[in-house]
Amino acid sequence: MKVLYCITSASWGGAQLNVLELCQDQIRRGNQVVFVVGNKGRLLDLVSKVEGVKVVLMPELRREVSPINDVKAVFKLRSLIKQEKPDIIHLHSSKAGTVGRLAAINLRCKVIFTVHGWAFTDGISSVKKKSIFKWIEKIVAPFADLYICVSEFDQNIGLRGKVLKASKENYVVIHNGAPKPKEFDRRPATLPVRLVMTARFSKQKDQTSLIRAVKSLDKSKYHLSLVGDGETLEDNQRLVEELRLTDNVSFEGFKSDVSDSLIHNDVYILSTHYEGLPISIIEAMSYKMPIIATDVGGNKELVKDNGYLISSISDLTQRIQYLIDHPDLIGRLGNASYELYKNEYTLEHCLDKTNFYYNELIKPEMSI
Repeated sequence: MKVLYCITSASWGGAQLNVLELCQDQIRRGNQVVFVVGNKGRLLDLVSKVEGVKVVLMPELRREVSPINDVKAVFKLRSLIKQEKPDIIHLHSSKAGTVGRLAAINLRCKVIFTVHGWAFTDGISSVKKKSIFKWIEKIVAPFADLYICVSEFDQNIGLRGKVLKASKENYVVIHNGAPKPKEFDRRPATLPVRLVMTARFSKQKDQTSLIRAVKSLDKSKYHLSLVGDGETLEDNQRLVEELRLTDNVSFEGFKSDVSDSLIHNDVYILSTHYEGLPISIIEAMSYKMPIIATDVGGNKELVKDNGYLISSISDLTQRIQYLIDHPDLIGRLGNASYELYKNEYTLEHCLDKTNFYYNELIKPEMSI
């Protein structure tokens, strides 16, 4: 079997991690892999190190709408598909999903699009953009053999928006997964309670609300670590200085491996505006951490009896304060996180299910 993976951007995130893991897994299974990406970045660097993967950089494949480049990308990708003759084309990200489905029309390959959060999902503020993206998705929907939704939430959004159709039954939920955690010793939490968030700094992830949420807490009873970089980093650093929280909030920068940050902190927080199914939460669950996260996207599938869903800054403050007041609860919630991870969200489970559907799509149809 030969699989061609295509994603728009090599900038690091949950979708990029998923693509890397899929490339590695298919090579381990003895299959051929072609990887197509629109720009240089961490994902390209890491996939290039996977022995056996053919890497193709396609600059015409850009996130921004550009009619000329978009048309070029469709024809260039179509030419590559004809040349490589993959059995499966697996598309990730909205732009690659659109370009890839158009490029593969009437070619002898099966097309899968993984939805890491729709471009018209709840939480995106621009009504105009949401309408345009939904319209585009409806146009290219007939050209996908299978949709993989990373959360029940995304599946429901697709059905609600009439992009997915129950009558076609060509969609499935395969939750994101995290690899087995490193060996660690989760000791009982004590004061100060150590809070952590691992995410790129952006308006979507909204570290600003988390910083504002902790400003009224007793400074002797908590410490917050923010791991990541991005366009809103400097704004958040200035905010911490303005609120005189420099002793309580630390900026750890980007880390390719966040396991140490999860091992050495007590509570994981994600103050995001919209999501598909955040791998960052799943990673924290694997390290037996309680989760506090905004009630958006697939977060409610990850936060059950292992933490709290919140909807406002004041709600976030109250939940953090409650755990500070009841540190013994942190361990119990953390154990519940690990049980949920172990039963549903391991990387092995995710990869095995994906490979199962690859084989289902390409197996010969039974003759009558």
